[in-house]
Amino acid sequence: MRRLPLALLVAFCCALTVAGVTFATLAVAELFHRPPAAVSSVSARIRLAVLGDSDSQSYHDTLMLGDPGQRGGPWRATTWQWTEVLARLRGDQIDLGEWGAWGAGKYRAALNEVLGFSARMPPKEDYRYDFAVSGAWCGQLMGQSQRQAIRLVDLMNTEPQAWRGGIVLIRIGVNDIGGHDVLDALSRDPTASRPIALIDGCIDAIGQAVALIRKRHPQTYVVLVGVLSNADWSDEFDNWQSAREIANIDAGMDRFDNGLRKLAAADRHVYFLDDRAWFRNVWGARDDHGRPAYKTVHLSPGWAITNTIGDDPHNALVSDGHAGVVLNTLWTQHLVTSLNTAFGLHLKPVTDAEVIGFLQPSFAAGMRPLSAASSK
Repeated sequence: MRRLPLALLVAFCCALTVAGVTFATLAVAELFHRPPAAVSSVSARIRLAVLGDSDSQSYHDTLMLGDPGQRGGPWRATTWQWTEVLARLRGDQIDLGEWGAWGAGKYRAALNEVLGFSARMPPKEDYRYDFAVSGAWCGQLMGQSQRQAIRLVDLMNTEPQAWRGGIVLIRIGVNDIGGHDVLDALSRDPTASRPIALIDGCIDAIGQAVALIRKRHPQTYVVLVGVLSNADWSDEFDNWQSAREIANIDAGMDRFDNGLRKLAAADRHVYFLDDRAWFRNVWGARDDHGRPAYKTVHLSPGWAITNTIGDDPHNALVSDGHAGVVLNTLWTQHLVTSLNTAFGLHLKPVTDAEVIGFLQPSFAAGMRPLSAASSK
């Protein structure tokens, strides 16, 4: 056997040394990044993980959502995402994981995976089991750069017993099929090739994520949340004002939801949550001519909430187009009831009185002058 040239041998040894130092450094960093032992212990609470987009990323993240004008603006302190509402109202029964800064940049996350460490991206403040990221699309459940489902399952694999009877909720798709251009194409032709390709691609990606979770954690439940129609967003009220156009858009949304229904029908551990049906029941819809005919939601202290945009809690949506605190709180109430129905759980239902009590600080802030609310 020929001897390696001295220069090549030296280079090889140096490479091994660098790799060793890198591995040790990352190992130490990972060690100190791990949460306290109490966080990873098996709890009587039901673990709940989330995959998705801005419809599920916590609003009080200051790493990704550092702009004070986002998610409630002057009323941000009392404007909560549904995950945050759930943690506050049922944190004694449902475990979303420790609140903290999780995730890393793209290259660090990829390197951690290569070296066998847990990984997630991007960096954000959120609950440990909430992998939802603003702007995410369906392909990022299984593909680059986020690989949400894959990285969540890697985390679940570290404590498989703790996820027996746990839940993974998947709520994604609006960034794929909710854009104005996609809805406009559907309004003209519900079989238009690009929207159909996007819808079918989403169903396929969600199906792959479900299959991975169910294969690796067969005693874990999965909730598939249907897609809302952005035709119900007040910024779009002047568009598609005909029954035919709205029916065509609804046909596209039906295709998405029916794909999720099919996944749920094939596995008793998987449940489809019809988001549009809930929205119509609470907020209404357009009329037979495609014109806005939405309800005003009246809550007992005299609060009236309309399907409009604005940071004040009397609006269903905040100024950046995301769900407001009332919509998220009512949705959380609906989710708890749905989980009990779907999986025979015994979560304490969220009462109307709890809804009012939780929302009281939000409306109290809304009653103050804007300058006073801004200073809080």
